[in-house]
Amino acid sequence: MKPASHGTESFEELRTPAAAIVIAILFTGVALLENTLLPWAPFYFAYAWLSTVLPMGVGGFTFGEFRSIRRGTWIAVVLLPFTLQGLGAVWSNWLYPTLLTGFGVEAASISSSAYDLGTALQEMLVAAAQRWSTGVDQIQFYYFGGILLWAGLGEELFYRGYLYTSLRGKWGFTLAAVASSGLFGIRHATQLGLLGENYPWGAALSWVVISFLAGLALCWLYEKSKSLLPSILAHYLLNLIPAASMLLGPSS
Repeated sequence: MKPASHGTESFEELRTPAAAIVIAILFTGVALLENTLLPWAPFYFAYAWLSTVLPMGVGGFTFGEFRSIRRGTWIAVVLLPFTLQGLGAVWSNWLYPTLLTGFGVEAASISSSAYDLGTALQEMLVAAAQRWSTGVDQIQFYYFGGILLWAGLGEELFYRGYLYTSLRGKWGFTLAAVASSGLFGIRHATQLGLLGENYPWGAALSWVVISFLAGLALCWLYEKSKSLLPSILAHYLLNLIPAASMLLGPSS
């Protein structure tokens, strides 16, 4: 994959696999801190800023040429998010509960916040509302609104544009995609950190798995298109689908 002209030679050392992995781990630590101890939890202002600005300065990724992106790529941009949402639903509603049942977890626990991601997120929003002395609806609006506005661009710049690209040159596609997607999944688990001692490890594992699969798909899209733009657009659509379901749900 041919790097873009973003960044300068002075940042070359930050594009090595070792540096990229260390930075990703440190940024995960920042996200965890902002979702636990810092007073503005669950909003991660510093993490979002760092993970957006650093790739733009370090460079190494490419947006390619718009006209060079093939029609099949644009079809994938639309179909991939719906496919991922479908796989996520299969995992959350059937495969994960089946696995948990096989390990002896009781049905009541499987549907609780300990293992169910949707329930855990709602508890996190309740905890955030109590911390901010406001309503759950208001917290939900700002929390998910911020994610919708930022994640498609910021997460793709960092996890595909910087981390995956930094690993790809030395490690090859498969290992780079697995490593970057694994860290992408682990970072999502930090968003439940506000629950503290009641941290739902089972629900967090579910989110790691879902995010890991999404990361692999977005790496594939970037690899095939040689442009970060399709993965950015697919990521926005991936987040918009559940948001639209939430908005349309009460009236259906």
